[in-house]
Amino acid sequence: MTTPDIRHDSTLVASDSPFPQGRRIRPTEGVPFLRLASVELRKQVDTRSGVWLLVTIAVISAGLITLPLVTGTADGLSFTNFVSGASAGQLLLLPLIGVMASTSEWSTRTALTTFTLEPRRTRVALAKLASASYLGMVLMVVTLAVSAVFNLIGIVWLDTGGSWEIDRPIILGTAFALILLVAQGIAFGLAFLSTPVAIVAYLGLPTVWSILSFAIEPLRPAEWLDMTSTLGALMSGLMTADAWAKLLVSVLVWVGIPLSIGLWRTARREP
Repeated sequence: MTTPDIRHDSTLVASDSPFPQGRRIRPTEGVPFLRLASVELRKQVDTRSGVWLLVTIAVISAGLITLPLVTGTADGLSFTNFVSGASAGQLLLLPLIGVMASTSEWSTRTALTTFTLEPRRTRVALAKLASASYLGMVLMVVTLAVSAVFNLIGIVWLDTGGSWEIDRPIILGTAFALILLVAQGIAFGLAFLSTPVAIVAYLGLPTVWSILSFAIEPLRPAEWLDMTSTLGALMSGLMTADAWAKLLVSVLVWVGIPLSIGLWRTARREP
């Protein structure tokens, strides 16, 4: 009785294989980052809560930018003042879109679909951060354009020379503060992975710390940890070497730590 030629059989199987011999099968590449970021951006603006939040921001910004024309004096009207006033609503509410963006996979139970299409969860989180920051910059550009229109209206209506002077430290500081607050919203959302809890924590914890550091004298040196105070200097255009150091420390505490916790939790949580 003869023994079958196993080597010959394996060769036949290899020749019948749909894959060419000697060619390595490459794993499928993930979703391109720009496409991933555009999908995350669409998630932020294409939901009922996102749309209503953007409408609320627009209404508040319109009210704040109109108020100086009605109640202010001609001397106080300037392009920079219009930009600062109109940005207040965005600074307060736009980070909440970041919170909802980072918790959407878990609140709407789409985590399984998202992480199947893109298994690298840290990449998904970074796409959320990039898209939310891009949305903030788009709103900032719109604010600049609308502020220019209202400044022109103020000049014509109040018959004054007006002021087109652009205070770059204030405008750039406001734009940078908006990005940092959006990043803080994303970080808190990833850290808690629950929309209500993350919103309460984002609005409550920094406020409580600001009150405690102001009311309790031994805590006053901890103003380095008060992001409200450090961002105030940034948006006022009063940054010095000391102010930059304080801003860096506060951002590490209120953005860096929650973001690190959030990336760790997202990578290990079951969808």
